[in-house]
Amino acid sequence: MKTRVFFCIFAFLFTTNSFAQETSATPQAAKEQNQEQEASAQSVEISNVKNPDWKSYRTMLKGLDAFEKHHAHAPRAEHKFILKPRKQETSLTGVSLRLATDDYSRLIVLGEDGSFSLPRDPQAEAQNAELMINRKKDLFRWWPLVQSPGLAPNQRRLGDLRLECEMFWAIHYDDLPFIARNFVRALGGPCKTKKVTLGFPAEFMGLRSAVLVEGERRQTIIIDAAKSLYFLTLFDPSFSDNAVIELVYEDNEELKKRNVNGLNVTVGF
Repeated sequence: MKTRVFFCIFAFLFTTNSFAQETSATPQAAKEQNQEQEASAQSVEISNVKNPDWKSYRTMLKGLDAFEKHHAHAPRAEHKFILKPRKQETSLTGVSLRLATDDYSRLIVLGEDGSFSLPRDPQAEAQNAELMINRKKDLFRWWPLVQSPGLAPNQRRLGDLRLECEMFWAIHYDDLPFIARNFVRALGGPCKTKKVTLGFPAEFMGLRSAVLVEGERRQTIIIDAAKSLYFLTLFDPSFSDNAVIELVYEDNEELKKRNVNGLNVTVGF
């Protein structure tokens, strides 16, 4: 039976034990999928994040530091974060975000899609400001957002995802219990090991297939169609940062609702 160990990492994670696998057109692809299934039986799923959504400004700055340190993954991208509703019926209309202390406040401009840039503000850092939202904290989750220009709406660049990962873990590393923190460190960090698989939520529901493409090379990616997730190990030197994930959705427009599912993290042994 699959062993589960729940660490405190991030409430953006909605985990599942079963990966809905895309039916393969070739025996080799089917073999690879079977190998993935066997490997998943020796894994640990990570979920249930402490104090999930909102961090102190000083902690969030660690994400900016990571962006600058690892910017080579996506040199044409700017750092951003994004607010994502947890439920289909939750709207971004009227939502505001600010850096605040008891005697200091600075408005953070939100884009129509919920994206925002976090400024470097010495006063906010000195006063240990908090990010405050004018909604209940359990209505939204946030995630680093790295988007290189020139991509189609159904494409994600591998280097962008790698940089998002570095920003994410820089912010949340200290949330890990001592044992879990050393465990992740021993792996080389979650963004630099083949043992960590991330299930990214597609923008919409109704995900039918996902393919990792670079030049003439194409690799089918396992998906969970029910949650519209696609699963990647980011540390794969055989694919450069310029490789692109192409997402294909069902033709039925009614299925293409906004995807409110979160990230899935699995650590294999």
